[in-house]
Amino acid sequence: MTGPLDRKRFTLIVGLVVIAVALLIIYLSWVFVNVIILSIFGAFILRPLDKKLREITRIKNRQISAILTITIVALIFMGLFLNIIFILGSELAKFQPDVLQTDINMLIDYGMELMGKYIPDTIQENMKSNLSSSASSAILFIVSIAQRVVLNFISNIAIFAMQLGVVVFLLYYLLIDGENIVETFIDILPSNRVEIVKEFLQHLNSIYNSLFNVYLIVCVLTGIIGGIGLMLIGVPYPIMWGAVIAVLALLPIVGPGTFYVPAAIYYYIFNEPVKAVVIVVFGWLFLETIPGNIIRPRLMMQSGNIHPIITLLSFTAPLFVVGAMGIIIGPAAYGFMLALYRTYTGFEVITKPGNQEIEEKAGTQAEDETQPGDETQSEDKTQHEDEN
Repeated sequence: MTGPLDRKRFTLIVGLVVIAVALLIIYLSWVFVNVIILSIFGAFILRPLDKKLREITRIKNRQISAILTITIVALIFMGLFLNIIFILGSELAKFQPDVLQTDINMLIDYGMELMGKYIPDTIQENMKSNLSSSASSAILFIVSIAQRVVLNFISNIAIFAMQLGVVVFLLYYLLIDGENIVETFIDILPSNRVEIVKEFLQHLNSIYNSLFNVYLIVCVLTGIIGGIGLMLIGVPYPIMWGAVIAVLALLPIVGPGTFYVPAAIYYYIFNEPVKAVVIVVFGWLFLETIPGNIIRPRLMMQSGNIHPIITLLSFTAPLFVVGAMGIIIGPAAYGFMLALYRTYTGFEVITKPGNQEIEEKAGTQAEDETQPGDETQSEDKTQHEDEN
């Protein structure tokens, strides 16, 4: 007969084996950790689009809807990527360092003319020579970096293609079985922990929807508005600059102002002051004010209420620690801790008005909160009606 000591030893051995195997799996999968994170992030982001496509197309097969969702997103990104590659290729083909150096020298001369009344001529000459040499060094440095990036991309294109294939493969199965994975995880929990885990997942879904979906939707809308506006203003390559604006809008400290302010300065220097003013007004109104003060707050009202400090830290600080993946890892980590805090403090989950399940719960609570005196009065009234 097995005693308590033998059972404890068995449990300890099984636990050590499970931990060892888990660490081995993590070690073996560490090379693809970025791919796995990107796949989970993509599945969460594309889940609303997948549901919307199923509603519109009336497709009940989840495999077909997942393939359709991935195909649409892949075509959009491929179109943007090819557009940017074509523009960069055509511009690099026309790139001449001597011409760029001449333009920079003209810009330096223009700046010296503005400060000519306040700086002596001898100092101006020294400043011109120093600035000119610094500009030429900067041009050579930028060209070398661009060449290095292009060569690095070409040399690693096979690895990128394999990683992209793994992302698409994982994304496909996460879109199909993502909800089943969560339900299976809940089913194996102890019965006395199911409700608190469900509450935590509700908070997590609400927070992640606000940090990822809402934030990303606003950034994409900002990029679309920017591309259309720049096309109407007459700025070349509006599609590429719209994609740049969307990426800049994703970074709270940077923002779209990093694009439209230098663009306005560029057109003002090259004798197009009207276009410069139009770009500034358009950027401030349609790229900063409307998305930040009208669109985002309205969407946030239907999702988790996130303090701006948390949003700023989650999207900015991790960039300096883990690089580009910090845009995903940072909000995920901050959102996870915020969901734990709200679950612990009993924070009420914010939901959309008119939800049928919420109304049913509210009705059930109203029935449960009916006072005993009211029930007695209703019973007496029923008996009185029967006697009559």
